[in-house]
Amino acid sequence: MTITVGFLVFPDMQLLDLAGPYEIFSALPDCDIHLFWKTREPLACSAGMLFQPTTTLDDGPLVDVLCIPGGVGINPLLLDKEVQAWVQRQASAARFVSSVCTGALLLGAAGLLAGQRATTHWRYHDLLAEFGAIPVRQRVVRDGNLITGGGVTAGMDFGLVLVAALRGQAAAEEIQLALEYAPEPPFQAGRPEDAPKDTLEVVRRRTETLRAERERMIGAWRKLPLNLSDKGNDIICTPLIRELRQDDDAAYRSLWRDALQQHAQYFRIAAGDDVPAGIPTRGAEDSFTLGAFEKNALVGIVSLERDRGVKLRHKVLLFRMFVAPEVADRGVGKSLLQEAVSRVQDIDDLRYIHLTVLERNQRARALYRSLGFVDFALEPEAVRMDADYVGEVQMMRFLRR
Repeated sequence: MTITVGFLVFPDMQLLDLAGPYEIFSALPDCDIHLFWKTREPLACSAGMLFQPTTTLDDGPLVDVLCIPGGVGINPLLLDKEVQAWVQRQASAARFVSSVCTGALLLGAAGLLAGQRATTHWRYHDLLAEFGAIPVRQRVVRDGNLITGGGVTAGMDFGLVLVAALRGQAAAEEIQLALEYAPEPPFQAGRPEDAPKDTLEVVRRRTETLRAERERMIGAWRKLPLNLSDKGNDIICTPLIRELRQDDDAAYRSLWRDALQQHAQYFRIAAGDDVPAGIPTRGAEDSFTLGAFEKNALVGIVSLERDRGVKLRHKVLLFRMFVAPEVADRGVGKSLLQEAVSRVQDIDDLRYIHLTVLERNQRARALYRSLGFVDFALEPEAVRMDADYVGEVQMMRFLRR
């Protein structure tokens, strides 16, 4: 099966950030490589060499592997809504989302690093935390489908790790041998902890201006509104969606509390009920809770839990679905549900997803129907709301028949 790889290229990109992994992917059989930019006009990297984009952000295909190189030119992209919207669209469909060097900063600005382990160039490594990432000092860091490489030359290692993930270790080793990639640097000065003190200080001073500019750009990014959409150009960004972990529990509790206190009319559970307030599915087999993030903030949640009964394990319950009102019109709920369905679709012995929703919650029912859920029962007066009684609709979606 052919694998499609997409590199974002841009003015003042670091040459080796692209050239290293590009060389590795070009040696991989059945691999199509695309170079994306806003136009197909040639552009110069920071070393002056010209590159020819092969497709535009609007016209190119969705890719299996998204790769963002770094360089001086990454700075203006931290505030570029068009580029960030494209990164999010590609990331929502890609098997792997990746970066080399300071390309990780753009992933962060697009909201794709929140709660994720990541790395980048040592000089800017601490800036990852500004995007909610967990900085890890390794040459290549993998967290789920996110793979980030360290500074510049780490692009070669990063490329081999990706090939191994796609085609297996043997395929990566064949490429490594063909390229005779067995680095033996003449000096031990490639990491700040190994370099002579004087050398380290020279490089720090030399990069002070670039460092300050990046800090300024990130400061400006933090002041941007949550919504990356550009209504004038009909750009709608896809939120980062991932499974929630233990360190997300506080954010989950806060959002769920807001749901029950401020939007009680849509839930059968009341704020005072004796039910777990934290992430409800931790440790349960074939069960999970997904979160949607924008600008590192948790803005949507949904849980799926497989029935534990021996005779009932063919079905999975969808529950605790909530999207913050400020992002309710941006497709966050639909993205959450699509990801949830996708994750259980391939579990062989699961037959269907079922849920309950209040009869009067027409907006939620319409969303579920748009993704293939159908009504199969109505319990009248199922929930008491103050002096009123509200019916509850049961819905289901078959995964297979």
